[in-house]
Amino acid sequence: MLIERIEQRVLGAMRLVDRVTQTPITRAMTLSSDTARVVRNVRGLYVVTHADDLEEHIESFQEPPNSPPIEDNQYSFEINDPQKRYLPRLVTLRLPRDPNPGNIDNANSLFVPQDVDMYPASTASLSHNWSTIRVTVTQGPDPLTAAPVRGSLIRIVDPEDDSILASGISDERGEALVIVPGVPVTKFADEDDEGDDDDDEPPVLVNTLAVRLELSLGASTPWPLNPDVLEQNHAANQQMSMDLTLSTGRMERAVINLT
Repeated sequence: MLIERIEQRVLGAMRLVDRVTQTPITRAMTLSSDTARVVRNVRGLYVVTHADDLEEHIESFQEPPNSPPIEDNQYSFEINDPQKRYLPRLVTLRLPRDPNPGNIDNANSLFVPQDVDMYPASTASLSHNWSTIRVTVTQGPDPLTAAPVRGSLIRIVDPEDDSILASGISDERGEALVIVPGVPVTKFADEDDEGDDDDDEPPVLVNTLAVRLELSLGASTPWPLNPDVLEQNHAANQQMSMDLTLSTGRMERAVINLT
């Protein structure tokens, strides 16, 4: 039997992660690029095996080339879910990665995959104890004839500390599903809110969470889009905000028309 040995350096890897639970997605997605190739390995990582202008890196092992510099080149990938549970998206991977094993703790290390958040589509599977918000986004002077808006970023923010609880993106129909998994079933109110009387009253129980919905929209909304860019530019592109109250296992609805 003839055994052929094939050796090839990989250029980097991506790990697809559920935006809601932050757990790796184990089933296969479709990744494509005009300037690079990826292969899905047994760990579910999407490994870059070729990238234009990095041919010398693929065949170099002991001493990787010094040119181009680390992360000097950008490669765009389109990701699609065959089951339509996640929205399609673009992601940018900067290559080459740092090949020094001593820098494995750095985010741009060759030995560390880049995490890619996948945002839920309106058909995403839901857990019974999640809080959800279905948002319809349109734009036009007349709400009855307004056109759907795709590519708007909806954030759910805790007003107490401005922390981001969840994010969602409107699809081509202007529909967005935002899932907030961490709303407590019940929580105790602060003692200061119970008054100063000496009566031995039971503590106040609260099973709702006051939040703020924020919507941002960039000047250009191609489809699919890169959610990382939307998140980065959210403050500059914010269009409106509104108050909501969430509770465990309950779905809220919001209709937003941008004029």
